Amino acid sequence: MTDTDTRSLSVERPDEKPSGRSLIARFWRDRISPLWQLVVVAIILSATTAAAATSYAFMVRWVFGMLERQDMRVIWLAPLVIILITAIRGGSLYLQTVQTNRLALRVMQDLQESLFARLIRADYARLVAEPVGSIVSRFTNDITILRDLLVRAANNLLRDTLTIFGVVIAMFVIDWMLALLVLVVYPLAALPVIRIGNMLRATSSKAQTQMGEVTSFLEESFSGARMVKTHGLEDHEIKRSRFAFLQRFRLALSLASSKARVDPILEVVGGAAFAGVLAFAGWRISRGAMSTADVVGFITAIGVMAPAIRAVGTLGAAIQEGVAVLQRIYDVTDETDDVIERQNAKPLTVTRGRLEMDNVSFKYGEETAALSNVDIIADAAKTTAIVGASGSGKTTLLNLIPRLYDPSKGAVLIDGQNIRKATIKSVRNAVALVSQDVVLFNDTIAANIAFGRMDASRAEIEAAAKAADAHDFIMEIPGGYDASVGPRGGQLSGGQRQRISIARAILANAPILLLDEATSALDAEAEERVQSALKRLSEGRTTIVIAHRLATVRDADCIYVMENGRVAETGKHDELLELDGIYARLSRLQFSS
Repeated sequence: MTDTDTRSLSVERPDEKPSGRSLIARFWRDRISPLWQLVVVAIILSATTAAAATSYAFMVRWVFGMLERQDMRVIWLAPLVIILITAIRGGSLYLQTVQTNRLALRVMQDLQESLFARLIRADYARLVAEPVGSIVSRFTNDITILRDLLVRAANNLLRDTLTIFGVVIAMFVIDWMLALLVLVVYPLAALPVIRIGNMLRATSSKAQTQMGEVTSFLEESFSGARMVKTHGLEDHEIKRSRFAFLQRFRLALSLASSKARVDPILEVVGGAAFAGVLAFAGWRISRGAMSTADVVGFITAIGVMAPAIRAVGTLGAAIQEGVAVLQRIYDVTDETDDVIERQNAKPLTVTRGRLEMDNVSFKYGEETAALSNVDIIADAAKTTAIVGASGSGKTTLLNLIPRLYDPSKGAVLIDGQNIRKATIKSVRNAVALVSQDVVLFNDTIAANIAFGRMDASRAEIEAAAKAADAHDFIMEIPGGYDASVGPRGGQLSGGQRQRISIARAILANAPILLLDEATSALDAEAEERVQSALKRLSEGRTTIVIAHRLATVRDADCIYVMENGRVAETGKHDELLELDGIYARLSRLQFSS
């Protein structure tokens, strides 16, 4: 099977969504059953709580039976029994609640870790296709809904189901005919409750997707606060927020309205059951078939069972909401990657660092091709520049080198080796990237440099910083290398962040260096210092430079000019000027301004 065949198979998805039952069964098998010790303890505590609740019916029946017989021992025995039973139920209820919360939180921790691992290892294309806010919503809103449901299910479904089961047994013990009457009436509520639950699953899925959109909107608005305020767009953003929040309101109200139907249905059915019991019990008492103690005990059993049935009934609707969350989570975890490693992949052997693109084509999904039949050679230890107008395919081309994407046709070769046949780790170890969009994490300066090589010593980190012209400004910061860079490196200037990024690349010591508009966002002074650091970094390395400003690539050993995803011109700076083509036109536009 060819690489193209493998790629086409990897994006196939099943058309049919799995049923709620299969999703719950999978969740139980994958996430809950491995924690069987916690489950067993929770079951024991839930059974103890349910048994204590069930005993209320027998206790009341026993008390009224002693009163009917005028047995005055009830005066001191009843309080003791009541205190004992309630103490047992109260203690088991507390322990059960703690245990079920521990179980739910452990499951959610495991699920969050797995979801994060899946997403962070996912294809780059998948990550950039979904707004960051929507991804964050999966870890906040979705996980919160699922956690609350799991806690409620563990606390209520288990305990209340056992309570209902125990109470039904008690009813049959007290009077089997009344018990049959109750069992005939209560199931009448099942059909409408199930129907409401099915409606809730569809509405909940829409609500969770829309919550991701709201989170994305908030992240976008607040991260773009500078632009919003500079252009006076506050009112515009407020208008956008009203629409987003109105959509949220409508979906949340629809969910609340559907859930609100369950309690009245159960209330009416419970009332009908109670009325029937009173009428039938009165008839049986008149015929001497029941005692007053039996009736009071039976009514107590109904009183214990009614809230348990209501809790289980409303939980059914909530479970459908949780099923919608599970569907969203499994949609992510079941995704297949397009960029995959072959089973027989071998580590890339880099001797010179020569890079070649052989008849490479690429397109995003079904869109127009971003690259078409591109042939590029970047000689070892030379600087190769890729220039062209925005949208010409420069960045796409660069992203193919570390296998962030795979070409739909052709091959990317490093020292003659097709990188699709090599291990992904070895390919990416051979490449270092310095981009205009510097990524720094909210950690120390030393840690951010060390991301270039995690096992680097402090001496190696400082040597890399010195080579990047970053050591002096680092030592001027309180805390030096142990100072925090702040969220997104906000404690540092643009030039300082870029030099940290260069130090990271120097530490990585990769044979191939990718420079993506590395100085485009800097002022003249910062650009000069960064360019000096980049020149030192490029020495002895195969360097591929993407640049809009042609002044930064005039000394490149070879320049490729891109247009509409194709290589339009090739040569050195002077040669391209003599052609009087695209490069010459761009040069005149830039240097005449």
